[in-house]
Amino acid sequence: MHAPAALHLADVHGLDGVLALASFVLGAVGLTLVALAAPIAGMTCGAVGVVGGLWGQLVSRTRSERFLDVIGLVAAALAFVLGAANGNLAFSG
Repeated sequence: MHAPAALHLADVHGLDGVLALASFVLGAVGLTLVALAAPIAGMTCGAVGVVGGLWGQLVSRTRSERFLDVIGLVAAALAFVLGAANGNLAFSG
């Protein structure tokens, strides 16, 4: 068993890397929009980031892609939840 290597983005594959980076960016933008009092736009970015991040997680081939996917997924999910809460969107019916 060898020691884990550092995060190497040179091993990223074309579409896999784009999906990982897109989910990360959408999560960050979504959180920023929620913080700047635009909850609906932040929630939308979060929803798109979650869907893209889940697909990226499904097709990723390297550890660095999966690592970036998970960070983006968490940020996007937080943006979606906080945007829904601050935008007065209720799922209770």
